[in-house]
Parts: sequence; structure tokens; C-alpha cells
Amino acid sequence: MTKAMLLAAGLGTRLRPLTNQVTKCLVPIAGRPLLDYWVEKIIEAGITEALLNTHHLASQVRDYIAQLDKNLQLIEFYEPKLLGSAGTIAANPDFANDVDEIIIIYADNFSDINLAKLLNFHRHHPDPITMLLFHAPNPKACGIAELDAQNRIISFAEKPKQPKTNFANAGIYVIDSKTYREIATMQAFDLGFDVLPKFIGKMKGWVWDGYHTDIGTYKTYLQAQRDAVELTSDKFNQGRPAIFIDRDGTLIESVHYLSKPEQVQLIAGGGEAIKKLRKAGFACILVTNQSPIGQGIITEEDLIEIHNTLSAQLAKYGTQLDGFYHCPAVPQVKDRTIVDNYDRKPGPGMLFKAAKEMQVDLTSSWLIGDMISDILAGYYANCKGLILIETDRGLEGKTTLPVKWNTVPDLKTAVELIVNY
Repeated sequence: MTKAMLLAAGLGTRLRPLTNQVTKCLVPIAGRPLLDYWVEKIIEAGITEALLNTHHLASQVRDYIAQLDKNLQLIEFYEPKLLGSAGTIAANPDFANDVDEIIIIYADNFSDINLAKLLNFHRHHPDPITMLLFHAPNPKACGIAELDAQNRIISFAEKPKQPKTNFANAGIYVIDSKTYREIATMQAFDLGFDVLPKFIGKMKGWVWDGYHTDIGTYKTYLQAQRDAVELTSDKFNQGRPAIFIDRDGTLIESVHYLSKPEQVQLIAGGGEAIKKLRKAGFACILVTNQSPIGQGIITEEDLIEIHNTLSAQLAKYGTQLDGFYHCPAVPQVKDRTIVDNYDRKPGPGMLFKAAKEMQVDLTSSWLIGDMISDILAGYYANCKGLILIETDRGLEGKTTLPVKWNTVPDLKTAVELIVNY
């Protein structure tokens, strides 16, 4: 018998402002809440009961639990004041009753770990704890373990100046029930600093050679979006290719806070461009930020009328768009490279939603836009190609980003680049 404990109550301060509106364990990865991936893995490992601690925006987690598949009983443990990873164990000593082991999971990791294999390893050695390890690209920034010939952990150091290995603590532990209750009596705060050092020589390390990353920073969080496309290729590398196209300044003439259908005017060559792309086999999908809705300048109904006018203009050229996606959120920051809302570009949410609903192969798709936020949305969704149309908005001085794109003078040139690629 095994239970799981998901540690998910952190504030996610390094992911603000995104985590101002969504709790860290529910931030989307490839369009799905991070917690989804862990719930799925726990169920696959045959575990039927798990405890999840909450704190920041706890009501969101309660809503998530309410709609959860009944194959897993997920129990919330609310912490009015954060107790720390060991403190949550101390507050729940009876959670280990009637089971052989507890698997502890830091839920701010994204991983393709096979929990059943980890549990199998643990059950075939005599030590009371198994620590999951992964190969750290930067060992100086992690908790690093040293193993003997029997995979027993003989030393462990947090962020060592001279790492002895690259075996990093992955934030996942299997602990037998007796030792779990022993840890609970310690009344400690943090597992890594206060508890694990006491078990050096009495823990085994199991090295996972697959994918594992902490999504606690913007860099690792956004990289995980791209990685998820590769890890879940059955979901995102199947279907037809698409062209994700921005609206204002890319497909239609730019009008500040466009609010009336009569203001819609296709870019010169816009109709021919969409027709050519669809003839080449691409789905053409509009992805547009629409903060005027969030600001109360226009309504959802107004936007429908505006897009009906756009469709009517495209119909004159014998073509159409295959999908319309918009985000009404108002930006929280001025920097167009910061993801403050997952669906608002540069967030990739609209692209992932379209890919799922329209069966689009992201890795063979392109994005065309006229702003750096467009380019980044396509990059985070792991699109094959990114094209920036030169306008008076463009990069806004963001010229040193580690992203490659093509810059073209107009939509016609962008289309030629794609169809002749």
C-alpha cells in the first residue's frame, strides 16, 4: 500500500506576475495545469489516495479537486501559514497509517518520471528512504548527492562550490511509513536542510535519466512549454500544420483599440496571402490579444461583429480563416516579453488551445506577427518557424533574446518564405 503527498503550497514568487492570478501548482504547461501531470502519474503508479497541501489561492485547487477523476482521492490540507516541506509531514503524522510507504512529490517540478519504476526500486532495497536524482546541467545550483557502489547516498550538499557529482535532488522521495512517522516527530521545517542530512548513509539514490526540471523560474517554466511538445508528441506532433497569424498590423491595418466593424481593412495582399497558405495545406488560425474587452471598451459581441466583417472581406477572395482565438485579459506589465497571463501573447496559451481543438501539429506550424510578443508566443509553443513583419512596433528594443526568427517587410513576403521553405 502506497500513498502520495504533493507539496504544492508555495507562493511562486519567482513566477510573478503570472502567479498573482493562478497558484503555482496549477500554472499551465502546454495548456494543462501542472498538477494534471502529477495526478496522471500517481494514478498510473496504482496509487489511489494523495494529500495535497495548499496556501496561496487555495480555492483554485479546491475547484480543481472537485472536478478530478474519481480514480484518485485527493485530500486538501490547507495551511493558513506555510509550514515547510517537513512541517507538512509533522502536521499529518497519521497519513502513514495502514500503508507501507509514502511518496513525497514537490509539485513544482515537471517530469516524465515513471513513479512505478521508482517504487519498484525502493521495494527492493532495505533502506528506509529513496531519493530520486537527476542529472543537473548546473550542479552548483542544486542539492547534490554522492553515491557508493550500492547506490547508497554517502554525502549530500546544497549548492556546493565544488560538486562531487551531477546527481541532483529531484524533490521526490519514497519513505517507509515508520520513517515517515519518525520524521513527523522531529517537528522540523524543511526536508532538504533539516531532515535529509540526518539520513546520510541510510538512503538510496535512484537516478532518472529522462526529463526533469523545476519550473520555479520564468526561464525554466517557459522552456517547459517547448519541452512538453516533444515529451507529449502524441498530442502535439500529429495532425496538419497551421499558420498562427496575428491580427492588427499583420492581417488587417492597425487601428488603436479597433472597436467598430467599419474600421476593419485587410492589409494589402491579405486575402491572397490567406488563400495561398490554405491552398498549400496550412490551417490559418487568428490569435489576437484583445485587452479592449477586459477594459470595457468593446464586448465579446462587438468582437464577433468585427471578425464577421474580416471574414466577409476574406470571402471576396474566395478564402477564410480556419479558427479565431482571442484573449481579453488586460496586461499587468508593459514589457511585452513577460508572460503575465498564459493566454495573452507572449503566453502560448491560445496556440496550445488551438492545437488541441483543431488537431494541429505545432512542430510543423509557423507564426506570423508584427510584435515581439507574437514571436515569443510561437517560440514557447515550439512552432517550426517564426516570422516578424516590420512595422513601427516590432521588437521594442528586445534584440538580444535567444530566439531566432525571420524578419520580412510584409505579409506577402512572409507567405512566400513559408510556401517555398
